[in-house]
Amino acid sequence: MSKKNGPEPFFRPKKNRWYVQLDGKHVNLGPDEQQARVSWHQLMSGAAPAAPVHPSPATGPLVYVVVDLFVGWCKTHRPGRTAEWYQSHLESFLNSLPDRWALAVEHLKPFHVSNWAYAHPRWGPNHRRGAITAVQRAFSWAVTMGHIARSPVRGVEKPPPKRREQVLTRAEFDALLARASDEAFRDLLTFCWETGSRVQEVRLIERRHLRLDRGRVELPPAEAKGKKRWRYIYLTPAAERIAARLAARHPTGPLFRNADGNPWDAQAFNCRFCRLQQRLGREELERRGWELDPREVAAFAVTLPPTQTVGGKPVAKSQRQLLREARKKLTAKAAAKLGTKYALTAIRHSFATRMLEAGMDHLTVAALLGHADGTMLAKVYSHLGQKTDFLREELLKASSARAAGGADAAA
Repeated sequence: MSKKNGPEPFFRPKKNRWYVQLDGKHVNLGPDEQQARVSWHQLMSGAAPAAPVHPSPATGPLVYVVVDLFVGWCKTHRPGRTAEWYQSHLESFLNSLPDRWALAVEHLKPFHVSNWAYAHPRWGPNHRRGAITAVQRAFSWAVTMGHIARSPVRGVEKPPPKRREQVLTRAEFDALLARASDEAFRDLLTFCWETGSRVQEVRLIERRHLRLDRGRVELPPAEAKGKKRWRYIYLTPAAERIAARLAARHPTGPLFRNADGNPWDAQAFNCRFCRLQQRLGREELERRGWELDPREVAAFAVTLPPTQTVGGKPVAKSQRQLLREARKKLTAKAAAKLGTKYALTAIRHSFATRMLEAGMDHLTVAALLGHADGTMLAKVYSHLGQKTDFLREELLKASSARAAGGADAAA
């Protein structure tokens, strides 16, 4: 809930309503922000506010019914993680509606979606854009299937996508690899670096997918992204050695597993990269000679929970424990700000950039990445537009070659 001091309107996401606090009471200004501000101005001027508009009884499909139908369809026709992603976001959206079980599609407005998406301050632009898209797709699907005549949320404005510009050099990758504390994580990082695999692909690879006689991994259409064609992941000698060793260790199930022997998942990936971020940040703090202010530690310790659960019972923490916990959390917070957060997608982007810089044509690089054509490569993965030194070197090479050709012709 976002709340401001003074007679300023504020929004309550759970009730999907705008309010203003007057004389110690919260006055309901309605769900629409524009109308809420009109009513607020009327209140401030002493005039009677306009009565909130209550929609007429539903005469068509209900919002939650359409959403349930779409989620059910996704569970049958979309991969498990995709269906879970839709279900999670749409459930959150339904919970934000003031009349979840009674709101009709005809009464659903774009501000319902916008207010919900922007009520989460921790969502970044890409997350917020994806959340809005999830709601829009549900109602676009309902139009296609004939459940409703038109989508009421088609025109919701979305934040522009924010591109991930992170690309690693060989030296940066080697430094990252040196900080990986276990062989399982080093194998994963090296395989992705050598092959440019997608995150979801490296999680799927099993021994049955390996064709070492052909030097590649073969994922059938039913298991590949898009479900339309075979995906071939070509192996360098380093990647082939890793795959062969893991195949001997794991004759069934995923090849790539964490140090505990469990298959990697998205949360495990994120956890490991967060730990690396902390380590990099701590190294930088040490290099700068950073020290905690004892007064800041003492002030923060007061805000920490004073008890901990031991044997199912609450036990009071000692002052020493509270100070130690405060130092640990404040150091981790400072380290996170200085440390670089990497991701497997950055390693894939780096693969594409390395191949292009090595002189490989963009269609070949696109094929190695598993793209149907070079369009996606040009939009997302090349990153050569920022590498001005490389571009100038290529220009000088081409100019020198043309000049030499002209001189030979003149001779």
